[in-house]
Amino acid sequence: MFDRRSFLLQGGSAAALASAAALTDPSPLDAQAQGAPAPPYFEIVTFRYHFVQGERLLAWMEKRAVPLLQKHQFGVVGFFTVEVGPHVPALVEILTYPNLAEREVVRARLVSDSDWGAAVTELEKDSPAYFRRDSALLRATSFSPPLKASAPGDPAHKIYELRFYEASTQRQLNFMHDRFYPGEIEVFHKCGINPILYGDIVIGPNMPCMVYLIPFESEAHREKAWAAFRVHPDWQRIAGEWMQKAGELARNISSTILVPTVFSMLR
Repeated sequence: MFDRRSFLLQGGSAAALASAAALTDPSPLDAQAQGAPAPPYFEIVTFRYHFVQGERLLAWMEKRAVPLLQKHQFGVVGFFTVEVGPHVPALVEILTYPNLAEREVVRARLVSDSDWGAAVTELEKDSPAYFRRDSALLRATSFSPPLKASAPGDPAHKIYELRFYEASTQRQLNFMHDRFYPGEIEVFHKCGINPILYGDIVIGPNMPCMVYLIPFESEAHREKAWAAFRVHPDWQRIAGEWMQKAGELARNISSTILVPTVFSMLR
């Protein structure tokens, strides 16, 4: 039996989350004290399921979960199936919050809604719709662009790439930020790589770790863009300079290839 008040959006109190988030530098509280706006947060939730469970889970997300997330004014919400990754099949949900306090507010509204309780009862009444749920909370980096839902008339991207850059220490992660912005990101854009979010994991696995999400028109577009990036002279110069300055910044890089669902706000 699922716990209705914690299903899908389980987590601790805002105070506990803020304490955990403060373990990474720079502190968002320090940034606010200096007049900078509080950074938004992203939550990446992965539902792992057996193939026979997938159709029911996806249908429930579209018809029951999404309307309730919209009703309670969650931010941009993306839903993706995993095409290539450590766990297939799986559904990846990306939630956005303007700050940690708002995360608690919208979650409280959702779990207190009787329609949500009824929806969860409907999902769980026969058999489980998935067998594992993992999540990670991310704080947006200072250079992460504002995340916007895809416009109704925009063509859907065929795939998204979710990339994880694990650093050895917080110091190395801070150096990674400096390498990315503005230099590496400028080369990205020249090569057709245009991430729509960047965030650091503040609660989750493999910390310290920076995560970013890239839309591509096709797998061919992705391969062409990364091939151009790897040989670009500006990137080779930046990589060489940072290697001399700080050594290897990413001790491990991994990717998951995602396909947006028809009901995703990111398409």
